[in-house]
Amino acid sequence: MAVSDLFEERPIWPKDALTDRLLDKNLKFTHQTLRRLLLAVAYYFSGGPFLRFWIRKGYDPRKDPESRIYQRIDFRVPPSLRSYSDANAANGLKQKWEDLCKFQVFPYKCQTSLQLSELDDDYIQQEIRKPPKQTTCTVSCDGILWLMSFSNMCVILKSQ
Repeated sequence: MAVSDLFEERPIWPKDALTDRLLDKNLKFTHQTLRRLLLAVAYYFSGGPFLRFWIRKGYDPRKDPESRIYQRIDFRVPPSLRSYSDANAANGLKQKWEDLCKFQVFPYKCQTSLQLSELDDDYIQQEIRKPPKQTTCTVSCDGILWLMSFSNMCVILKSQ
C-alpha cells in the first residue's frame, strides 16, 4: 500500500527517490521485493526524458503536457571531482534524496538522475511551472517516436 500511495501523490518517480521516501516511513525492501512491488503498480520507459523512472500504470506522460515537470535531468560529476564521490561512497556516506535535490550535499554517485520537479531551486521551479507555449514540437525527422514541449525547449524522444 505504501508504494501505491506514493504513486497517488505523483505519477512518476525515480527509484532512488522512491526508496528514500519508503525509508522515511521505516520501510526497507530488498531489490527484488521492491521491484515486484513496483511492477504491480508501475512500469518504466527504456528511453527518453522518463528513462528508468517508474510511472503509475494507466498514466501516459506522452499524453499529458503537465508531465514535463517530471522529466529527468542527469547530474554528472566532472572527472576532476570524482574523487569526492569515490570518497563519499568509500566512507559509506549516504545522503538523503531531499538534500541532494537541494544541492546541499555532494553526490555519492558519479551520475545521478533527478526529476525537474524535485530540484529545490527557485529559478528552475519558476521555469518548469510556466505554461507550455505549445503542446508538441513542430520539428520532425526520421526516427522520432514522440515530441514534447518543455517551456521554450523541445525534448525529443527517439525510437529504440
